[in-house]
Amino acid sequence: MKTLVSAGEIVVEVMARHRGQSLLAAGPLTGPYPSGAPAIFLAQAAALGQPCGMIGAVGDDAFGALNLDRLRGLGVDVSAVACLPGRATGSAFVSYRADGSRQFVFNIRHSAAAELVQGPEARALLGRADHLHVMGSSLFSDAAVAMAMAGIAAVKGRGGTVSFDPNIRPEMMTEPMRVALADVLAATDLFLPSGDEIFLFAPPGMTDADAAAADLLARGIRAVVLKCGIQGAVYFDATQRIAQPAFAVAEVDPTGAGDCFGGAFVALWLRGAAPAQALQVAAACGALAVTRQGPMEGICTLPHAEAFLATQHGDGAAAWLAAFPALRQAGARPGIASVCSAHPRVIAAALRHGRDRDGPVLIEATCNQVNHQGGYTGQTPAMFRDGVLALARQAGFPADRLILGGDHLGPNPWRHLPAAQAMAEAARMMADYAQAGFAKLHLDTSMACADDPLPLPLDLIATRAAELAQVAEANANPARLPVYVIGSEVPVPGGAAEPLHALAVTTPASAAATLAAHRRAFAARGLDAAFRRVIGIVVQPGVEFGSTDVAVYAPDAARALVQTPLPGVVFEAHSTDYQPTDALRALVSDGFAILKVGPWLTFALRETLYGLAAIAADMLPDPPEPLPQVMERLMLADPAHWAAYYPGDAVDQRLQRHASYSDRIRYYWPQPEAEGAVSALLAALGPRPIPRPLISRHLGLLDGFAAMHPACTADMLLEAGIARVLGIYAAATAP
Repeated sequence: MKTLVSAGEIVVEVMARHRGQSLLAAGPLTGPYPSGAPAIFLAQAAALGQPCGMIGAVGDDAFGALNLDRLRGLGVDVSAVACLPGRATGSAFVSYRADGSRQFVFNIRHSAAAELVQGPEARALLGRADHLHVMGSSLFSDAAVAMAMAGIAAVKGRGGTVSFDPNIRPEMMTEPMRVALADVLAATDLFLPSGDEIFLFAPPGMTDADAAAADLLARGIRAVVLKCGIQGAVYFDATQRIAQPAFAVAEVDPTGAGDCFGGAFVALWLRGAAPAQALQVAAACGALAVTRQGPMEGICTLPHAEAFLATQHGDGAAAWLAAFPALRQAGARPGIASVCSAHPRVIAAALRHGRDRDGPVLIEATCNQVNHQGGYTGQTPAMFRDGVLALARQAGFPADRLILGGDHLGPNPWRHLPAAQAMAEAARMMADYAQAGFAKLHLDTSMACADDPLPLPLDLIATRAAELAQVAEANANPARLPVYVIGSEVPVPGGAAEPLHALAVTTPASAAATLAAHRRAFAARGLDAAFRRVIGIVVQPGVEFGSTDVAVYAPDAARALVQTPLPGVVFEAHSTDYQPTDALRALVSDGFAILKVGPWLTFALRETLYGLAAIAADMLPDPPEPLPQVMERLMLADPAHWAAYYPGDAVDQRLQRHASYSDRIRYYWPQPEAEGAVSALLAALGPRPIPRPLISRHLGLLDGFAAMHPACTADMLLEAGIARVLGIYAAATAP
């Protein structure tokens, strides 16, 4: 990629807290925020992956350190930023008038920001620059003008390009600055004025923006991008005019939005992106910038911008899910429950619950439930998809609000085999999931295979995840490429086998290392575009359930983790079953936007079915064989799904088979004898209303539902039992 360089002011910005608050009187302020037009511009370009370097100066003080830390953190080369002892970092104070206009007080001319020196570091940076961006607000001194002209000469001399944003405020304009602006314009390839700035160099009396753009192009400028704030932007070159409307967002602070727009546009322009694409991404970055207080706080990555654009283009619920990282960065609180179950009654209840709440529903099939070999449900991914779509039609649930996901997609079902064989099976499974159009794929290669070292190295986990992503990319519909969730600290599906007191929250260093390792592994396979669709990372927030106990989320224990900046992703929390509503709500607030739930739903199904079996025994003269008796027979005949998970003597094991939180009984419901027993029970109870005292006796948790529905039938109660859990998640994930 080309290296982008800019020179100019680096300042801190302090803002009046309230609109209409004057700087002429004492009042509450907020800040300091890293700022300076060229610094904001480069920060946004760097966040999109553009190599960038900054020439400037800060004071040897806390404000200088604040700026340098931010720029370094975003990937900007600050080797040419001088840190000057005895000088203060530049500052800007801003207040918003009642009409939305701004009042500024600058301390730049007499601060470190004014000391632009053409030292060896600056010359070295310019010596490797392919593009120079000049910000008019930076041309406030002879030294600054000299730096700009030297940079132009160096870059142009090697065949590089120059972009120019006048960015002129009336408070800063001087006659020498007017002359300098004209000199810069003469060398400009890409001109980015805002509003009436397009007339700065136009013939006197010209008021038509299109005519002014034509005049600029006639002078040899290759392209003009006119920024028009809430009216959007317009691109001009010798052959085309492209208008890009602004995106509607809730504005918090517009400072820096134009610089973010410019940084994004120039970054994509340098990569040869089509003007329309560069405009869209730039408009997204500009829109997201205004949703946060502070000029650099709303800067977004390319995945954030692309996810935001997907929501604007109406690509359905999956696009909304893809936008979670951007929404989270913009200060929103996105959240969704992931229904990890293959049981038709659970899925149908989830779809009807979602239909009545006018929201999306995320249904995920797990690798051992559904795979190319059929899994324990006997379903391939295409069969599962068709079954869910059929249930959606029956429920009246719109297909465009349905998101299908694959959970724990990796070698886990075949981990008893050597790694090469297990990964070959995982690849076949991944191809089937991708071909079936699953929109969300959880890459889980964290579990060791038969010949693997222990513990499994992080780089090997990431390499295997990238292998499976490559299979998915090759088999997915190019128009509907999936989003991915990654993670190396992935809880075992179905609940913990070890004591919960040993549970450890993922460390910030581990989460950052996991993300970095996967980024490297994807890049090594040329999957950078796929990695931009990694929206989530699975970590351990300190939640889990075992056979008889639950580890409840403790926000303080996870504080360091949730405060770790992980650009482009949200957290996905597994094993959130049986958490109290407040704990689930706290998880969402802390950035765990995707909450996996599965065994709690089938546990609720089992509780309700067993309660209905007890009601049938009390209510019917000739009830069918008790359902617990049928299920006990099936589980004893085939102990493979529970024996390794339920410790203790025979009495303990029997209790766990029928009442464990890990709910291993869910593996037996698809068996024909179990399905027949459930059908016989529901047929025996039929459509007759069930007396409320029996509901209170055997299904006490549904007594409130029965009070609201006096003529409760067995089918109604069965769905209500599942919906009660779904309602807890709906409350926790509600905005």
